Amino acid sequence: MDKRIVKAIALVIAIALIITSFSFVVFLPAAFADTKEDTNSREYLLNRLVEMQDYMEFLNKYYKDKVDYDKLMDAAMEGATESLGDPYSVFYKTDNESEKFVEAVSGEYAGAGITMQDVDGKHKVVAVNAAGPAIKAGVEVGDIITKIDGKDAASLTLDQLATLMRGEVGTKVTLTIDRAGQKKEISIIREIITTASISYEMLDGKIGYMLISGFDSDVATEFKMARAALVNKGAESLIIDVRYNPGGYIDGAVEIANEIIPKGYIAHFMNKGNVIETEKATGSAGPQMPTVLLVNEESASASELLAGALQDNKAATLVGTTTFGKGVAQQMITLSSGDKAKVSVFYFVTPDKKTIDHVGVKPDYVVRNGVAGSEEAKAKYLTFAPMVAKEKPTTGSTGLTVYAAQQRLALLGYYKGKFTGTMDGDTVAAIEKFQKDEGLFAYPVIDNSTKGKLEIEAYGMAYGNTKKGDDLQLAKAIELLKK
Repeated sequence: MDKRIVKAIALVIAIALIITSFSFVVFLPAAFADTKEDTNSREYLLNRLVEMQDYMEFLNKYYKDKVDYDKLMDAAMEGATESLGDPYSVFYKTDNESEKFVEAVSGEYAGAGITMQDVDGKHKVVAVNAAGPAIKAGVEVGDIITKIDGKDAASLTLDQLATLMRGEVGTKVTLTIDRAGQKKEISIIREIITTASISYEMLDGKIGYMLISGFDSDVATEFKMARAALVNKGAESLIIDVRYNPGGYIDGAVEIANEIIPKGYIAHFMNKGNVIETEKATGSAGPQMPTVLLVNEESASASELLAGALQDNKAATLVGTTTFGKGVAQQMITLSSGDKAKVSVFYFVTPDKKTIDHVGVKPDYVVRNGVAGSEEAKAKYLTFAPMVAKEKPTTGSTGLTVYAAQQRLALLGYYKGKFTGTMDGDTVAAIEKFQKDEGLFAYPVIDNSTKGKLEIEAYGMAYGNTKKGDDLQLAKAIELLKK
């Protein structure tokens, strides 16, 4: 063998040995650590942190490319958060990400006060905040935004455009708009925009209707004002609508429950299996009146706390479909570095200690909305595949029965995926939710009882005696209050 090749191999081996030796020394404490050590102890944590520091220093010194400690630390923080397996706990790598979350929950942001939609590839103004600076500057519903501060809006996504609209209070943003074919420039001075969480109106039969779209920082105050206004208009009963309400501040839901429940528990908060705090009604509830709470599968978090509190205390009748099932609450924390994280810190359960997380709150009257009795529903139903009598598909099964079940679940509003004919996770979740709502045993099997119920409910949705567009859940609430 060529001596030069031998020397080269020897050099590579020598270098490998040096690196290996270094690694062995660095990780020596961990290699001989007591495997019975308490992994929840502070001492164990400190040892592992030293180990992580050594590893990062090794990467910095020996990795083939330049290493940035900031990126490594962000990745470590993000990885630690993701290891919790909790979709609601998030480590934010940028201020922009955390600010968006806070704005969404608080209902406040600094900007112009414009709501937009993409219409035929154009950014169209669909709403203008009545108290915001955009309406004062002359922006109107229907305007097409073509430029922002001279930049072509067509090259921006809706989110990018919305981000550019926001900024510090007192700063200016200039929009170029197209209004019925005429170009116009409008300058707007950014202000704090507060989005209303509650809208209300009077219905026939002296029924007050209140829609709560989110639980922001002042939702309880809005609730008191809305209820007082409805009572002054002659309301003798009340419908509270939290359908499609994703939640928000837990405190807001507790305060509204306190305004409705004269006495009793509102919710219990649990951490590591123990009740750490309990909220009780303070006795300061407002005027008592028959109340119906409308819920659906998109009612989540704080909406579910309110639903559970009212149901257990018999302070309201629940109508709709089983709620989303998010019974955990998060806290925003700021690290010494300035980085922020949203971390789930406790579960909340109903006054009777019924679990909400991954279960939801089942209404007293299960009523599904949809296109009941419409030509569209009938046309869909007529294309449905039959469910095979002998088949009882379970998780992972494929076949005509699964395909047919997916079609019927979609018509009923339980399933939003593609009709694949495979009993995947989304299909199982939809089946189990349907089974719970129908009072059937909930398990991942399309048995004969489930097939029968699916057929009956799908047929009823297709050939119901209601007009297209009717709100069946609202109609049921009105019916109950008129009795």
